[in-house]
Amino acid sequence: MRAYLLGFASVLMAGSALAQTAPAKPAWGTFGVDTASADPSVKPGDDFWSYVNGSWAKTVKIPSDSGAFSQVSRLNELAASQVRTILDEMQTKRASLTGDDARMVDYLAALNDQAAIDARGAAPLLADVALLDAARDRSALAAEMGKATRYWQGTPPVGRMPRYFPSPFEIGIGQDPKNPAAYTAFVAQGGLGMPNRDYYLKDDADSAKAQAAYRDHVARLLTLTEAPASSVTARAAAVYVFERAIAQAQWPVADSRDADKTYNLWTIADLKAKAPGLDWDAYLGAAGLGQRRNLIVGETSAISAIAKLWGDTPLPVLRDWLTVRLAKDRAMALPKAFQDAEFAFSGGTIGGATEAPPRWMQAIELTGAAMTDAVSKPYIDRHFTPATKAAMDELVKNVLAAMDRRLANLSWMTAPTRAKARAKLAAFTPMIGYPDKWRSYAGLNVDRADAYGNLKRAGAFEWDRQLARIDQPVERGEWWMMPITANAYASAVNNQIVFPAAYLQAPHFDIAADPAVNYGAIGYVIGHEISHHFDDQGSKFDPQGRLNSWWTPEDLAAFDQRKAKLVAQYNAYEPLPGLHIRGAQTLGENIADNAGLAVAYDAYKISLKGKPAPIIAGTTGDQRFFMGRAQVNKVAIREAELRKNILSGVHSPSKFRTFSVRNHDAWYDAFDVKPGDKLYLPPAERVKIWE
Repeated sequence: MRAYLLGFASVLMAGSALAQTAPAKPAWGTFGVDTASADPSVKPGDDFWSYVNGSWAKTVKIPSDSGAFSQVSRLNELAASQVRTILDEMQTKRASLTGDDARMVDYLAALNDQAAIDARGAAPLLADVALLDAARDRSALAAEMGKATRYWQGTPPVGRMPRYFPSPFEIGIGQDPKNPAAYTAFVAQGGLGMPNRDYYLKDDADSAKAQAAYRDHVARLLTLTEAPASSVTARAAAVYVFERAIAQAQWPVADSRDADKTYNLWTIADLKAKAPGLDWDAYLGAAGLGQRRNLIVGETSAISAIAKLWGDTPLPVLRDWLTVRLAKDRAMALPKAFQDAEFAFSGGTIGGATEAPPRWMQAIELTGAAMTDAVSKPYIDRHFTPATKAAMDELVKNVLAAMDRRLANLSWMTAPTRAKARAKLAAFTPMIGYPDKWRSYAGLNVDRADAYGNLKRAGAFEWDRQLARIDQPVERGEWWMMPITANAYASAVNNQIVFPAAYLQAPHFDIAADPAVNYGAIGYVIGHEISHHFDDQGSKFDPQGRLNSWWTPEDLAAFDQRKAKLVAQYNAYEPLPGLHIRGAQTLGENIADNAGLAVAYDAYKISLKGKPAPIIAGTTGDQRFFMGRAQVNKVAIREAELRKNILSGVHSPSKFRTFSVRNHDAWYDAFDVKPGDKLYLPPAERVKIWE
């Protein structure tokens, strides 16, 4: 489902509201920057990321269970361990627990009981596979696929084992971008077991290696589901051919993130006429969407092509494909052999890790996904203070004020559009830490001895909730990310910026850090998320969150000119030999990185109230601001993971995100960057969006 998230981030900061309660010493260094991580042998103008993080980069060890080590992953692991401690304490009082407390403790206990899961074997999965095998034609199989979608539940971006939607047509329920006061149903492209279409279509050595490994992976999963050993190689090859054909039909990421191109209002009759080959009545009817009048279809040509492919592919291949999807998606609730097979490919081949993540960590993630609010509330009670929330409210207010000043004085935007942009900014709803209202999970049946069943029942519980409210008023205060997640996001349809509690820790936010560092860190992230509402996609949504063109043609032309320069700048970066950043694919995040930094810098200057910043440990305020920004992207990454991010991600690699400083005049002055330095850009070549 397309939730119309404009972007994810990672950072936050401190304000005067915390002055009296701030700890005496920052978590990092003497003023909030870990200067021991710096490499003073590197000129700031040659490689600013290494100047701030280079010594750390030479010695850091990426955990064997990860493709990368970042400050976000570190904070996510910290939050998971804190939740684990809370639930372990609750476990000791299980006999007295009731309601959601008992449910989440039992849900976690079932996932952690590997012995019980192994003892049950593959029987729960094989019972579901038997239903697929019993489907005598494609219509019957489409109905089974629709039923399977009702048991699926996506997992927020925390863990390292991806989830797999049990259909090549992803369906979901969300707000209508052209009428965000109403819920509607969506259909979008899906169906791949590797990160994106390029993994199937590229023919370089790395791609060929991944393709061969994936065929072996599919064969292994078919073996685990008791397919005859003599047939699995050929059957895996057929599944791969099916997926490669899906990849050929799919839209590239740059097109899939286009809000205009992916908004296509079709009736079910339109689907049947324009995308024949799938029995849409059977599929949507089994999923509970058969009576919907309209659906929003995303990648139209891909949906049509994949439907035709479904109709042309032999039924046994479709059954095998669905079997593999279920095995991959539910691996954590299946015997260890399934988990090992899934991680060996998704974490090992694709991410470069050599060891599976701790079971407890994945169990915490799945428990959090199933009962987000129940798991998050005790974490908030213990680890997120009212003072932190108050300080964040103040900080967001400062950055919003800085953005408003920029919009008010924007030279290239016409006055009518500028007025509408400021109105949109004034209508923002910041959400800090946690939701105002906690959900109840009454009615969710959790069996302490049935991890597999719990996973399915949690998915069905959530799907039924979504179906029940499809014609009800929209809950605009609902969170789309767990408060225990170290990240942030912007919602286009709700005109919101959202910062979960787990994210508001050093190096993103530190009460005791120098304000310059906090503005460079969390201030930048706040600015980043705000600017998403005005980036290449967010700018298409009006103050009410409607997908509605409100720019004049002259404004769009001026904006497009600036966007093109930024695309070209990022296209030139080459993180791996022969593999460049995709400037169009990452455009929204690159705009937000550059704009967020500029707005945060303005907010920092506003906070000084005309007074000079102090010199601390020989550094100026401006230097500390930009160092705080670079420290946020202190990331070590394996080559395989980096390759995946370049091919599939909408963010530029972390080091290159830091290089946004080269578009900001104040950075040149702060570090005396001159012509001849590798990052130096002549003033005329510095891309400035919101100036």
